Amino acid sequence: MGLHKKSQVISGTLFIFLFTGFLAAQTPDVSWVFGNISSSSYRLDSFSPPEANLGPIGGADPSLNVKIGKRYQVTVTDFGFHPIDIIGKGLDATGDSILLSARSGINPVWESDAGVAWTDNGAGTVQFTLTLDLYNAMIAGGRIPGYRCGFHPTTMRGNFAVTGLPLEDPIPDPIDKGPIVIELEPVAEGLAAPVHLEEANDGTGRIFIVDQPGQVWILQNGSVLPEPFLDVSARLVSPLGILGSHDENDFDERGLLGLALHPHFADTGHPGYGKVYTYSSEPVDAAADFTTAEPVVPFNHQSVVAEWTVDAGNPDRIDPASRREIMRIDEPQFNHNAGMLAFGKDGYLYIAIGDGGAADDQAPGHGPTGNGQNIETVHGSILRIDPLAPAQTPDSADPVSVNGAYRVPASNPRIGIDGVDEIYAWGFRNPFRFSFDRLTGELIVGDVGQNYIEEVDIVQQGGNYGWNLKEGSFRFDPVTGTVTDDLSGLPAGLIDPVAQYDHDEGISIIGGYVYRGSAIPELNGIYVFGDFSTAFSVPLGRLFWSDLSNGQIQEFVLGGNDRAFGLFLKGFGQDADEELYVLASSNLGPYGTGGVVLKVVDVCSQRLPGDLNHDCVVNLFDFSIFAADWLICTHRIPELCNP
Repeated sequence: MGLHKKSQVISGTLFIFLFTGFLAAQTPDVSWVFGNISSSSYRLDSFSPPEANLGPIGGADPSLNVKIGKRYQVTVTDFGFHPIDIIGKGLDATGDSILLSARSGINPVWESDAGVAWTDNGAGTVQFTLTLDLYNAMIAGGRIPGYRCGFHPTTMRGNFAVTGLPLEDPIPDPIDKGPIVIELEPVAEGLAAPVHLEEANDGTGRIFIVDQPGQVWILQNGSVLPEPFLDVSARLVSPLGILGSHDENDFDERGLLGLALHPHFADTGHPGYGKVYTYSSEPVDAAADFTTAEPVVPFNHQSVVAEWTVDAGNPDRIDPASRREIMRIDEPQFNHNAGMLAFGKDGYLYIAIGDGGAADDQAPGHGPTGNGQNIETVHGSILRIDPLAPAQTPDSADPVSVNGAYRVPASNPRIGIDGVDEIYAWGFRNPFRFSFDRLTGELIVGDVGQNYIEEVDIVQQGGNYGWNLKEGSFRFDPVTGTVTDDLSGLPAGLIDPVAQYDHDEGISIIGGYVYRGSAIPELNGIYVFGDFSTAFSVPLGRLFWSDLSNGQIQEFVLGGNDRAFGLFLKGFGQDADEELYVLASSNLGPYGTGGVVLKVVDVCSQRLPGDLNHDCVVNLFDFSIFAADWLICTHRIPELCNP
């Protein structure tokens, strides 16, 4: 689908949404009709739709089931004598707080609230939306949400049973320390903010480290070479830093965020030989290949994917003149840029794009539905392309992109139907880091959450991962930024995470890798990841692991004395032997020299027979484990037996 065709679809979709949204704003979700039993009580005469479950027909002052975010219409047949008030109920009528009233002007603050959108036709019918703010006003001072008659407040009064309330602690169970002990061995220091690492896999043993301020450094034979492999700092949006200090105390999510080597990087004669791909945050100085559903003036920056070629005369340098731009994407805000690049087993390049920034997927440039659920934008998606110049792959059956710079896999799920052809999966907020399991090929994403939930997703082609309708497995309310466990009415097919945790445990997931190395046998097949920090301004990162088949998350024991990590976690890496690296810094943002690369190694210099708890010694603790296992097996509890 061409860009011109896509813009027509976007414009048409936006008009339809705005028109139907206007109608929906005037149409109640639930309606009920009240009669009266003398002046002693309201009587519920009818309600619609039938599934609203408001209470028994004919019931006196029934408790009415209402839900946050729904719009309600109330009709009172004898309204002249029994005008309805929406209230916070006190112990008696003298303690009531009137929020809305068919007697006009009682509480102009709430009757003029845009979210509540109170209407009164003057003939006995009123409408209102039960917002979270209105609910909170109802319960202020320990009152109960309810209704009453304005003229008979002591006798005609009932309650609201409110659902859809936000969850303050969605996942109450804590993440505990597990039985796996690791050590971290420093292999590179003096960086600013390392965010990615991968090995050349060309026999040289070189490891490329991506530093967010714009450099790619080479780690070889235990040392970082003095000159960078690539330096794109002059191309980046400048200065980095949104807090204004532009030093170790500043913060930014922009910069050099991704690097991928072509699978045939080391294969002479292949068009992928020597090819390297980057993802960078650059000024808005060229036409974008992809923009947002609504224009933003000005855009904050552009995310750019580019191809580079190694210098023919120096394998430790990129030829700066070789740069070829693959795609350019308008970004409305500074944050949620994602930026991970990686090749899958299918040979295609996968690209992580955030939702465009700000909060709640609701800001200029996010459109009425949010970018996460808009398949007509690339934002909030994982893209899949063949990045080689189409002239170098003349025998490919994959179609050439609209800008002519790459090919789009013919098997991509949106090919030939509505949506951006490059999209592989969508419904993400900020899929900052992802990886492929080198054994199974599974694509695993750490998607950074909003206020409550951090999640790990196993990505399926064509999958919708829910943002901003859901945050993790919970319903998300983009108006209040809260989550609930009420999933009613959500579209079918939204895919839940395989593991998740809430903000009692951290604030920003950093996706990692499934361990397939040999140094730590008990880690085999385990997903290793972590969290940036438990506090924004203090380096309190955490290192986690999970068996994604059951979703349980545990924290690593670090070293023989279980010391604190004490750094901001920035990323992970994997070398050719499938051993893992932790990328971190003592500094908040992309400044300073506190950045380090730490290799995940066994806490023991050697494994000893009988060391059952892997603390590098054989002692009574190991014997107690052996005895406990023996007793369990002896007493024939096979599901617990661990001989």
